[in-house]
Amino acid sequence: MKIALYLGSFNPFHNGHLSVVKSALNDFKMDKVIIVPTMQNPWKKEKVLDIDKRCQIIFQSCFEIWDNYEMSTIEKYLTPPYYSYATLHALKNKYCNDEVFVLVGSDTIKDISNWMNGEAIIRDYNFLIVDRPRNSISSSSIREMLRTRNKTDAYYSDEKLARYVSPNVINLLKKYY
Repeated sequence: MKIALYLGSFNPFHNGHLSVVKSALNDFKMDKVIIVPTMQNPWKKEKVLDIDKRCQIIFQSCFEIWDNYEMSTIEKYLTPPYYSYATLHALKNKYCNDEVFVLVGSDTIKDISNWMNGEAIIRDYNFLIVDRPRNSISSSSIREMLRTRNKTDAYYSDEKLARYVSPNVINLLKKYY
């Protein structure tokens, strides 16, 4: 089986992330994408939403591709700090009978050599590199929209938010952020 591993904070998961997953399935003909939300990115200072809540958001966002993705919370069982090379190593062992690829956005691939053991990741793994959609928005922008939702700020509205996230998750996002 051809499996793509898609690691990230996904804080929150949005349509740009979903587009990357769909590209792996459709353009690269992967049999499955394993979405792996990190416990805490060691390079980011902002604390992420609890992993189980992020998994709920991912689950609701990926409803239309139900049969072709899984979520992995493998980092719950790893020792911090949560570096990608340790997570990838654990997943590679778990899926040792499959053809495994690391799914990354074109913006991420430029930085991998700077990651902890980045050269080893580049050497030891095959990559699928996907361009993010031009109309994509960052997770931090979505969090900002959610932070300003109770203010008289024209930046936020459910209608605008629905352009960037699955309508299935808007209420979850309001609840959690």
